[in-house]
Amino acid sequence: MQLSKIMENNINKIIQFRRSHYPSEFSGKILDNSIIQTLVQNAHWAPNHTLNYPWRFKILEGQQIINWLDKALEIYKIETPIELQKESKTQKLTHFKTKISHVIAIVCVQENAVKSKAIENICAVACGIQNMYLSLSQFENAVGYWSTGLGTYSKHMHSYLNLTENQQLMGFFILGEIENKRTESNRKSYSDFLL
Repeated sequence: MQLSKIMENNINKIIQFRRSHYPSEFSGKILDNSIIQTLVQNAHWAPNHTLNYPWRFKILEGQQIINWLDKALEIYKIETPIELQKESKTQKLTHFKTKISHVIAIVCVQENAVKSKAIENICAVACGIQNMYLSLSQFENAVGYWSTGLGTYSKHMHSYLNLTENQQLMGFFILGEIENKRTESNRKSYSDFLL
């Protein structure tokens, strides 16, 4: 039976079977734009303090992804001491160019005028990202990976994406297609974390 049928209308299974899939696992096939729109729409339903909608999403596709990966590699070479740089990093990012379908740059807006605190805005955006992850369960082969690498915390990437001073980059939701989704996990029992 298909995974999507097993999880249909079962929120517990959807949550428990949610997995990250790395770009190296992607097939290189391009996802339908309707899938990307569904993810962003569902992210917009995340809880947020005073309905201030602190998220902004920038969708990259096609040549934009290649340009972004080139920028991420440039930043790596600028900000990493030469003795610590690895050729494998260059090879990995070059390989990603043929694997990734879409990328959603995830941005948190910090407005001084609103009542919400910075941490509340960050939490709201993180909830939106979880909504995107969970939304992938309805698509048989669409998968994602939330990366906080690839220049996320660099002023150079901030500038490259034309972000303003009050906009904080929280990473990239990298999307692609995979033949078979993983469901196995080695998670500890929730009971280990009860106080």
